[in-house]
Parts: sequence; structure tokens; C-alpha cells
Amino acid sequence: MKNKKLFWIFLIVLGGIFMIIGSAIGSAYFYQFLYTNLVVPYVAPEFLPLLQSILTVLEYIAFYGGYSVLVGAFFLLIKWVRIGKIIIMIATSFGMLGLIIYALTWGVGYFSIPLNPSLQLILAQIYSLFTFNSGIGFTGTVLAVLGRYGAKRTEKAEKASSTSNKKSKNSSDSKACPKCGATLPLKANFCNKCGTNF
Repeated sequence: MKNKKLFWIFLIVLGGIFMIIGSAIGSAYFYQFLYTNLVVPYVAPEFLPLLQSILTVLEYIAFYGGYSVLVGAFFLLIKWVRIGKIIIMIATSFGMLGLIIYALTWGVGYFSIPLNPSLQLILAQIYSLFTFNSGIGFTGTVLAVLGRYGAKRTEKAEKASSTSNKKSKNSSDSKACPKCGATLPLKANFCNKCGTNF
């Protein structure tokens, strides 16, 4: 299991290096758009500085792209899995969502699919939020996203195997009463439930 986890972390690091080489960064404009269009009109003025600070931190994580992916891989390595996965997700511009939007826009352009002009404008605006800049940057983003999902799957498998190991360990540390079937400690001389000596 450990080797699989290290493989996925290596894949994330490789993706981060490719993102740095290809200048792939998350969209800082997306967080500015969130602040001006969704936060300011609907949030009370006393909470605006707090939300602006949170969105600024997210913006910087996205802006540093590949470097943030490397930091996320480090957090995965030191067992801060949740923080590492969140940083990688933000650094890759929401990971899978960015790749889906990119593939959808590419498919519409490549296959010359006619779209309603307003739908085409919306797709172009959403596409502009995700910046891949080059093939190497795109490859790095794909590797980082695949590594993140692989590390997540490996973590779930480790939790499941540790739970089953605990159950099997607990079952070998006990025995059953021959008369009533009650579960007793392995070194028990009598049953507390029915009083049978053995």
C-alpha cells in the first residue's frame, strides 16, 4: 500500500514540475469574479474583510500553480492528506472541472459544433477562467489531478484494510462460551452471562 501511495505522490510531483515548466496556473480572475459578483452583493459588510482574506489566500494558491501542487504533495507525504488534496485541487483550478471545461471547449471547436451565440459566450468566459497555456502545462495538470484521485483512492483502501485488521484482531482476542455463546476474553475461566466454569 505504501508503494502505491508513493507512486501517486510521485505522479503529483511530476505534474507540479510540468505545470511549472509549462507556466500553468490557476485563475486568479475567478476569485476576483467571486468576490465582486457573489460576495459583495449578498454578504453583510462586517463579513467582507474576512471573506476577502479567504478568497485572497485561495487566489494566491491558484496563482502559484505548480509550486502549490508541490506543496500539496508535501502535505500528502507528511500525512496531512485533506489539506494536501485541497491545495492540489485549488492549484489545478478545481482539477477535474477545469479539465472537463477544457475538453468540452476543445471538442466544440474541433468538431465545429454550432452553438447558440449566448451559450458560446458563456462557454468562452468559463474557459478563460482555466489557464493551461501549453501542452506541458496541460499534461502537468492532468498528472496532478490523476495523482490526487489516486492518492485519495489509496487512502480509502488503507482505511478499509486497517478497519478489517482491527476486527480480525479483536475476534482472535476472544472466545465464545460453549453453553450460551457469549463473547468472552481469551483468558476467561467462567462465563459472566450464564456462570459456566470451563
